[in-house]
Amino acid sequence: MAKRPTGNLPIAVKTTQSLFDLHPMEIGKFMLRARSATAVGNPTREQWATAYDFATNTEEASPYWLGDLINYAQGRPDWQDFVDQEKNKSGKDEQTLYNLAHISRRTGPRVRELAKTIGHAAVVAPMQSENEQVEWVKRARTEGWTVGEFRKQVRAASRTKIIEGQAVLEGMYRIIYADPPWLYGDSGATVDGSLGKAERHFPGMTIKELCDLPVQAHALPNAILFCWVTAPMLYENPGPREVIEAWGFKPKTGRVWDKVLGMPTHYALQGCHEHLIIATRGSCLPDVPTPHDKSIFVERRGEEHSGKPESVRQWIEKRWTSGPYLELFGRRPVEGWSVFGNDARLWAEDAKRTA
Repeated sequence: MAKRPTGNLPIAVKTTQSLFDLHPMEIGKFMLRARSATAVGNPTREQWATAYDFATNTEEASPYWLGDLINYAQGRPDWQDFVDQEKNKSGKDEQTLYNLAHISRRTGPRVRELAKTIGHAAVVAPMQSENEQVEWVKRARTEGWTVGEFRKQVRAASRTKIIEGQAVLEGMYRIIYADPPWLYGDSGATVDGSLGKAERHFPGMTIKELCDLPVQAHALPNAILFCWVTAPMLYENPGPREVIEAWGFKPKTGRVWDKVLGMPTHYALQGCHEHLIIATRGSCLPDVPTPHDKSIFVERRGEEHSGKPESVRQWIEKRWTSGPYLELFGRRPVEGWSVFGNDARLWAEDAKRTA
């Protein structure tokens, strides 16, 4: 009988052979494998340049390949377990894949061709207009902006952008609906070391900046505020409560939106929910109080980053039938509502003085 080995035994590590290892590619007299490029014979300078060009273009293309592949797989619910296994085998971070899928979903061929890096494409991905995306990436390439510089330029432009044709916010409102651009302090997982901050999508505002907005000057004595707050922000101090109170309201209750699709958080959870805080100034009970609606509602989130369900606005109009209605930090005109952005300098001067 063979003697059983003793002592410390090496731990076997199971690896999956890459396609490039099984079928290496020869480009320009260089053999390309999964993690190496070795010369075949004595390549010329032109052959080296051919291999170099291929490697450069592959590096630029592969993030989009991954994003497009993930997006396709998400459309195949019957593949979910299989896709999860493949993602685990690849070792790719879940947040990175989420970011790549978002960028690939939001950018077309023109933007991808012009964007200097995937990071530059990520900066313009939240923009609704492809023409706007193209103009920005063209400018970034002309100016030679890094990803960080590009993001700062876009944020600066976004801060002063409001709905076309509206110069200042004036008037008094009974119903106020707000989706504040909360500013996060985390870095998160990134694609290129610079894409992790939540505010990469839209310019954020600090708690002080939000508190300083003269919302109270535009709220009637009896008014109600519906304010979106993300789960992480709910626990900040100072945080949303201080903002709501600075605007002249007291938090009373709230609803929870189950988004169905979530994204990974730092604490081993899929972030699938968001809070709608309901606060009042004076008395502003529903005009149509019954039947009672559930405090938790389920609606699959859309593709627009930080976009909110239109059903919530419809619910507000159904229960509070008398306005006037104001939406703060809105992105598009809405019939029957005054919609305003986030640049405090554009608020009516008299409102600033009376706030």
